[in-house]
Amino acid sequence: LLLVFSIGAAAIALSVLIYRIAFPTILSFPWSVRPENSPRRKREKEMTVVFAGSFNPPHWGHFVMIRYLAERYGRVICCIGVNPKKVYDVTPQTRAQILREMLRGSDDGASCKNAQVKVVTGYIWRYARTQNASLFFRGIRTWA
Repeated sequence: LLLVFSIGAAAIALSVLIYRIAFPTILSFPWSVRPENSPRRKREKEMTVVFAGSFNPPHWGHFVMIRYLAERYGRVICCIGVNPKKVYDVTPQTRAQILREMLRGSDDGASCKNAQVKVVTGYIWRYARTQNASLFFRGIRTWA
């Protein structure tokens, strides 16, 4: 009976994972933020989220997403992914420095104080797990 339950639980977990990959939640701009006193907003403020990308180069669209995430969630980690098979015009460390300067030099920089920038080699999802991230965000370049 325990074996049947374990197999059933694994099948459900796999189904949920496949569903989330096949049908991701897509937030459209302009994004809304829940009221300050809502229970869900309080839970979100305790969450760590990861925003992953190559940030090659960092630009205004990246900054707007980071600002939104920093306002909504408690801790935001901007992960600059390094793909050893790609050649970049700007080194990952330079991109990280540019992104840090963008966050520091913004007029409303106070809203991004909970955002940090990391250069990650290897799988970003593995790094996200080590940070106990609850959510993983990616930008969409094109929409067909």
